[in-house]
Amino acid sequence: MPSKKTLYISDLDGTLLTGKSGLKDRAAELLKRLSQNGTMFTYATARRFGPADFRMKKAEINLPVILMNGVIIADGQTGEIISLNGLEHTDLSPIKKAVEQYGEAPIVFSYIDGNQRTSYLESKKSRVKSFLDDLKGDRSLRSCSSCDELFEGNVHYLRFINPSFTDEVKKELFGAEKGFAYTEYFDCYRKNELWLEVFSVNASKANAVNKLREMLNPDEVVVFGDNLNDLSMFCAADRAYAVSNAAEELKKTAVGIIGSNEQISVPRFIEAEQSEVFAYSPHENAINEPNAARFGRAMAKSAEAAKAREEKGKKAGAESVSERGIGTLNEKRIHSVLKNYFSNDYDQEAKIGSFYADIVTENGIFEIQTGNFGKLNKKLEVMLSVCHVTVVYPYEKRTRVISADDISGELLREGRFRYNNSLTEFFLELYRIKSFLTNPNLTICIAELDVERVNYVSEKTGKRRKRGAFTKTPLALRREIYFEKPADYLSLLPEGVPEEFTVKELQKYTKATDAKLMLEILLYVGAADKIGKKGNAEIYKIEKF
Repeated sequence: MPSKKTLYISDLDGTLLTGKSGLKDRAAELLKRLSQNGTMFTYATARRFGPADFRMKKAEINLPVILMNGVIIADGQTGEIISLNGLEHTDLSPIKKAVEQYGEAPIVFSYIDGNQRTSYLESKKSRVKSFLDDLKGDRSLRSCSSCDELFEGNVHYLRFINPSFTDEVKKELFGAEKGFAYTEYFDCYRKNELWLEVFSVNASKANAVNKLREMLNPDEVVVFGDNLNDLSMFCAADRAYAVSNAAEELKKTAVGIIGSNEQISVPRFIEAEQSEVFAYSPHENAINEPNAARFGRAMAKSAEAAKAREEKGKKAGAESVSERGIGTLNEKRIHSVLKNYFSNDYDQEAKIGSFYADIVTENGIFEIQTGNFGKLNKKLEVMLSVCHVTVVYPYEKRTRVISADDISGELLREGRFRYNNSLTEFFLELYRIKSFLTNPNLTICIAELDVERVNYVSEKTGKRRKRGAFTKTPLALRREIYFEKPADYLSLLPEGVPEEFTVKELQKYTKATDAKLMLEILLYVGAADKIGKKGNAEIYKIEKF
């Protein structure tokens, strides 16, 4: 693990949260696991605790959080205030007068009788409709009939949406000499809404970052942001990174640009920095030619084991082929052959913690998984902490179906090879281990096979005697496809896919494969990005590497 004790602080909207202002489950899982492994992570937002906590609850943040652009530092679990830089000692009467004079409709955040309140003018409700819609059902909302009522309580924050104030008026009303600071920026979700936010001159994301630095004593502070209200935080950090969808002005102050908020780039960046990378010899090419001789030996070894099971079944008095141990309920023969192939005389079935690994080699662990990758999650969590892991997925590219007599094993019917051009199942399996896909110690391998399936049936009826009476035997290993970096996933895209596309357009090229599921994985690993909209359809682009 890195020797430096790093405190990571991320903005929320437009940085950690998606365009729909939500925290993806994969991001939450990753942040939670990083925190459990000792990584210090928290967030800084313009939001107050209620809405922010609702979105971040799944990540289980256990450090103090920065709220309302640095006005409040609160407990990340309970929202209990640790530090508050309010406006209780600041003269608000000039602002009240200006609100009436210019017909403004500010949102006023305050504490009244110890309760958090979000107040607005009922007569100006239409001016802040989108904001109120986002807080529908929020118990802190408070409708007011006058400016005097609007500014009641201990006010600590003001938000104006598309204000009519000139720059001169803003400087006059909200100057530092009068005890105020302010920031303005376009909302990252509603690009036509300019937000002007006013708070104490003693409050800022920078001041809050420095406060956390004092409280937590890290060796360094690394921050992430997307909008102009993150500028002060960038200046206070040791390192600052902008997401690719960030404002250009912010990008100019960053030490680096990471992926977009849609690609959950912040958790991925932290994971890459905090993960110990174990010794591993990567494959030079994403697509490798298999070792035919080694695969032949693996098949022979597996066939010997299958024959031994059949002889054992005969001695036990089993009448049918399936009862003697050849017919199976799953792809055990495929698993056996691939296990022999990838072990190549290395140890098999080694115990790692409370789990057994299929193969342990000098190049890490190999796990042969024919399906249901969801079962791997707990196993991967343990194994990726001690060595490199390669998960091998058998993909039946060509399948020939044969019918054989269940008693004698005699061949009854032989079909032709049929091609499988759908990768939907593969992407579905990846989705089940999605939170591990960007781990630098994980490799995914597709083992593309020719397979023969034998269905054991009654000679008289032509029907299987019992469910699952079949064998699947690999005939050839066509190729190995390795996924070790984002660019490798692009090898699965069909030819002709344009650089920019919608899901519907991508589906025309992928045909048999579910384009939406494929795109979900490409976005997650950073091989694609969302860049805008065409009407109601999202537009995506393929990343260049």
